[in-house]
Amino acid sequence: MADVTSSKIEFDDKGATPRYNLVLNQHADNFIEFSVVGSGGTTFNLSGYGFSGAIRKHIGASSTETDTINLGFNTGGRSVGIITAEVAAGVTSNFSKISPRYTYDIITTDNTSGVKRKLVTGNVNVDVGVTKVGGGGTDDSDDILGSNRVCIAVIDESSSAGSVNSANTASNAVTVSEYNAFRATFPNRRHYILQPTPTGVAKTEAIMTDAVKAVYVSGFTDGRQVQGVNRDGGDASEASDWFNIIGISTMNITKLALFIDTSGSMNLTTIAASRAKFIGTCTDNGITIREEDNGDEDWIEPFTGILA
Repeated sequence: MADVTSSKIEFDDKGATPRYNLVLNQHADNFIEFSVVGSGGTTFNLSGYGFSGAIRKHIGASSTETDTINLGFNTGGRSVGIITAEVAAGVTSNFSKISPRYTYDIITTDNTSGVKRKLVTGNVNVDVGVTKVGGGGTDDSDDILGSNRVCIAVIDESSSAGSVNSANTASNAVTVSEYNAFRATFPNRRHYILQPTPTGVAKTEAIMTDAVKAVYVSGFTDGRQVQGVNRDGGDASEASDWFNIIGISTMNITKLALFIDTSGSMNLTTIAASRAKFIGTCTDNGITIREEDNGDEDWIEPFTGILA
């Protein structure tokens, strides 16, 4: 069973940072729900904000323990001021049993102005427990958090960075820090990018910057970072076989997560036949699809939360 805690914190323009101390359980999935309010306890809409956070060694803690553990976030409730910080069971093995004392903070970024604010900070005490739970493999059985989930992003270009129909390259896309935070929090999630293009040939520079290319680890094991697929326009004869392109038949999975970009440069009609083929094949093989979305052409953010 996952461990869930919750707290109410005030967020205003005065710059004060609330403190809230945490107790985390080792070898368990931990979810910390923050209900963010404005001055006077009014609901604070966090829709225009991004979030990052980390747990670090407490001052005076043992120097042998892991320096930093990045937090994951479920932001589904941010329009009403609710965000949930997540620490997956798999990464809690990094906590020291000898000196389980840490500190943490969560940073918000205003997506319009770029201004960063510290939302909350505090100490972390770890209940190391006595039972070590298995996991960390590629099977998704009993995977409450979706730590081993296969993640598939179908996207033609990232943010306003580049276009599959131009020579522009990605500059305002997924950042190295965002990708590294995802990978640190969910090291066993396999991530695939399928890029619908007019020719069916990938144009990686429209998806990620050179800096991200240098650190990105694809689920494809043959060196591909981005796989081109058809823009089928609903024509079944032009459908790409996503299931076999990714090689799902060789995986021992019953669930996967799918993000399809519908922000403007493409929509569901763009890949309707391929999507229908994929859903049908997954259904035939007993695989449940969890569809994720965002409006930011961000191919990492949909996979940073709970993928149960």
